[in-house]
Amino acid sequence: MPAKTLHARVLELVGEVSGILEIDELRDGLLAALRDAVPCDYVSLNQVGPDPSQNWSIVEPPLPSDVLELFYRLAHQNPLAERHMRTRDGRPYRLSDVVTQAQFHATDLYRELYAPIGVEHQISFALPSAGEQILAIALSRREADFTDEERRLLAVARPHLIQAYRNALLHTDLMSRASRRSASSPDQKALQSLGLTPAQANVLSLIAAGQSTSDVAGELRISERTVQKHLQRIYKGLGVGDRSAAIHRAWETTLPSTDT
Repeated sequence: MPAKTLHARVLELVGEVSGILEIDELRDGLLAALRDAVPCDYVSLNQVGPDPSQNWSIVEPPLPSDVLELFYRLAHQNPLAERHMRTRDGRPYRLSDVVTQAQFHATDLYRELYAPIGVEHQISFALPSAGEQILAIALSRREADFTDEERRLLAVARPHLIQAYRNALLHTDLMSRASRRSASSPDQKALQSLGLTPAQANVLSLIAAGQSTSDVAGELRISERTVQKHLQRIYKGLGVGDRSAAIHRAWETTLPSTDT
């Protein structure tokens, strides 16, 4: 079978995410689609800025919390993040495009984070973001560097991925506003009976009512990173693997059974 053309690969990548309208589902779907289109050991969506407390990351496959804490503290040392923040040029760049291997290896970020997990190569590109922060996708590898063809694929796909991301942000905001006006939410005491803490029950109740991660963060006056941490603990506590399963469990616990 002949190899797929660049155009065909871009269409396949964009097609995987263009129909996803909920922002949290889009984030997960985008990472999965990118990992299929450009094979890599890790793919992540990262918010990076001058204030480390506002940094957050979604990584596939997931990394331990202590590894993520290292990233939040040292992310400003990433040559690609530094370049994005300095130039606001969101096009795809590889580490090898901007620094030598020796320069990369000299950073605390490499010695404390990337070296222990074996990452030697990375390519990243930016999505829409506000203020001084950047929101970027990073693909990382242990072995071979990313090729020129892979960089071209990401460059061609990026405008379409940006549009899909903006569409999901808008749709999620509209749906969240509507849900806050009309939808009830699962009973928090019932959720606590499942073994969740009051804070976790509060977060899950809002998520199950249709609010996005950013909406929950705004309502509870906490960071999106803190919301993500609560969700990770909720999944573990409920024995589920994702947001949809947690929401189903929340409503199942609150609503009476319809079985006869």
